[in-house]
Amino acid sequence: MRIYKLVKISILLMKVCLPTMILAQETSDSVTISGFISDYNNNAINNCSVMFMNSNFDVLFETKSNNNGIYQIRIPKGKYKSMGAINMDTYPHTMKAGTNNEDLRLEFWGWNFIADKDTILNIKYDRMEAYGLHAFQIPGGMPTYQIYVRPMSLTRYLTNKDIKSQQHKQDLSNIIQTVSSKSATCDNLAPTIDKVNIKVWIDGEKVPILMKQQIKEYYEENEFGIAYYLTVDHPQHKKSSPYHIFKVELKDMENGDQGEAIYFLEETNYIERTNNM
Repeated sequence: MRIYKLVKISILLMKVCLPTMILAQETSDSVTISGFISDYNNNAINNCSVMFMNSNFDVLFETKSNNNGIYQIRIPKGKYKSMGAINMDTYPHTMKAGTNNEDLRLEFWGWNFIADKDTILNIKYDRMEAYGLHAFQIPGGMPTYQIYVRPMSLTRYLTNKDIKSQQHKQDLSNIIQTVSSKSATCDNLAPTIDKVNIKVWIDGEKVPILMKQQIKEYYEENEFGIAYYLTVDHPQHKKSSPYHIFKVELKDMENGDQGEAIYFLEETNYIERTNNM
């Protein structure tokens, strides 16, 4: 009889504890990403989609900001090729009918996003898009970071391009590239390097930009855009982490268009990896 009672108690405890154990398991495999979305005057951007995507730009998880610009989403732990924030109502290609040009915005991008813990990510974006951001170090080179980014100014775009040709998350990787033509023209969507203000942060610390170079990114043999190649210093306060978060902010000095992007750079131990080969 006593054994029967003990068995009943054990079963009851399992029924009570099992849901909690399952919940704990689910919780340990996912993280919460949240924050505030605004323009550069700290005006909240509502109804803004925050998306986490794979390498094909397929949206895996999505949420939207509320009327106060606040968003929150729970996603599985892991690394996401890209994430973005965009309000389709004010985006040129999907804007609401009757939207004035001055009310249009582009989008925010985050690349190589690592979701390993609960994270507060406050997002600012407006009329400048910092696309294709990538940070790296040159093996055997100077102890600096190299950054590549391709900007696009919405004001310049509206001046130079048909507004209906704009596409969200446009992927050019399937284009067969051929040798550039001597008659290739620039799309004129970005300010030249002398007409842009650039700021860079690593792990929240602003770092000096040691060199700025303007380069061409060819979309096809007859057209290219302006991109920037930056050399920046290491932060003074080094972060003990398996990755570093880069943030690049761009401002067009001629028209005031502004925007930013982030990139997660994973640490690699070059010597240990080489010795293990």
